[in-house]
Amino acid sequence: MSRPFGHRTLRSATLELVWLVPIAAIGAIYFSPRHLVSPETAVTGLVAAIVVLAAARRPDLSLLGLIALFPFQGLVLAALWTMGLPASVVSHLGAWKETLALGVVLAGVRSLLATRRRLDAVDRLALGFVALVGLYALMGPSIVPGAPSAPKILLLGFREMAAFVLILFGARHASLGPRFAGRAANTVLVVGAIVGAVGIFEAIFSSTWNHFVVHTIKYPAYQMFVLHSRPMNPYDIRFYGFVGGLRIVRIGSVFLSYLFCSWYLVIPWAVGLERAVRRRASPFVVLTTVLVGGALLLTQTRSALLGALVVAFLALQPAAGRGRHWRTQAAIVLVALAVLAIPAAIATGVSKRVESAGNQHDVSTAGHIAGFSDGVDTMRSHPLGLGLGTGVGTGQRFRVRHDVVAENNYLEVGDELGIPAMLVFAALTIALLLRLRRASREYSDPLITAAWTAGAGLAVAAWFLQTWSSFAVAWTYWGIAGAMLAVARQRATVPAPAAPETSASLRSYEPAPQLAASSASR
Repeated sequence: MSRPFGHRTLRSATLELVWLVPIAAIGAIYFSPRHLVSPETAVTGLVAAIVVLAAARRPDLSLLGLIALFPFQGLVLAALWTMGLPASVVSHLGAWKETLALGVVLAGVRSLLATRRRLDAVDRLALGFVALVGLYALMGPSIVPGAPSAPKILLLGFREMAAFVLILFGARHASLGPRFAGRAANTVLVVGAIVGAVGIFEAIFSSTWNHFVVHTIKYPAYQMFVLHSRPMNPYDIRFYGFVGGLRIVRIGSVFLSYLFCSWYLVIPWAVGLERAVRRRASPFVVLTTVLVGGALLLTQTRSALLGALVVAFLALQPAAGRGRHWRTQAAIVLVALAVLAIPAAIATGVSKRVESAGNQHDVSTAGHIAGFSDGVDTMRSHPLGLGLGTGVGTGQRFRVRHDVVAENNYLEVGDELGIPAMLVFAALTIALLLRLRRASREYSDPLITAAWTAGAGLAVAAWFLQTWSSFAVAWTYWGIAGAMLAVARQRATVPAPAAPETSASLRSYEPAPQLAASSASR
């Protein structure tokens, strides 16, 4: 029987009010108070709200859209502006990722309220970290005297620090459908193939790629007139490094950044390698894995290469769904890749760059050591941090006073938000990886295992650089990780099929799916 209107529960009322959150959030982040009543703002806000509500109805498509489009957003928006789209419209179009992300989060909250699931350790740590970031966004100057107080800096700092954690929370509770894992894995592989192919093209024809980005798409001009940022060189988007006195080109592919590109490639590397280990790799998957591995080498980013090695090492560890001879298969795949990679590493200077990691007189190595030391000293002097928006990314963009580049993602959190927030974030990362590791041993879905191995590799890389400062890397990985936890939860709640009875007194026994998968892995 339906209840009267006056007896609605607080839970139902809260669920209805949640739909107002995206509209308020978008308005607060993207529109200043003097424009809140303008026609352009009203129309844009209405369109954004409609997109958010549509994204919340299909969180699976929203998350797939983030995975598929994020790496290309910079070049696509620059191309639209070059073709004549007004800068104000292009600027608002840049919020597409926030609308999709809000839809995923909203869908997760609605599903959580509807199913009344209890929050586990990962949920509590995620919400606790977001609450700490929100506290610094609301009361930053009161907590840390001299911290940034400009609303735009605080809101962008909140997005940088907390958005990917919210996506994790939303993705693990949203209803994504039974086929989401396969579709997400295929999407990651297709995007990885494009990113790797463009990167290798850049390495071979760097002048052609530079001309395309600078003069055809006009990305540096887009940076100046739309993003209001200053490019390092408006005539050359390539990055150069020096190893042993030799100048080298470090590819950035569609990211136009060798750091972001290298960290992102760890994700498709893990997905492709996992399929190869399970003997599910089609010729396209094999080619993609080779392209991704080659592009990783050409970025010459030591933290990402270390992360890729961690992924390869974990491919030799037990996991559900791997065949009897999976160790031999994995070893053959890795040896074949090494045979291809070692000569390439020598020819491109990667080997010399890796050797320079232990040389404190190397410019790059000395910079990393100095940055780490500065991060530790800052946290020792300011145990409550310097304030939200004072680190890499937002702090550098707005040239915030006392900004520190710690060369370590965990120290970066401590330098901005203090030691308690750093400990919560570290605990969240560990809890997430342990949960994925356990799920990879219980359920045979390849993307669950790839999420565990890629997360371990990126978490190691985050010890040396700010891996999660790249939105494309952080939002993609943490969204996939949350989705795979949701897949594992769905598999756990599906009852085992009833075994047929041979007689009234004798019944055959059939193990649960997760136990069967575990037995097969052994």
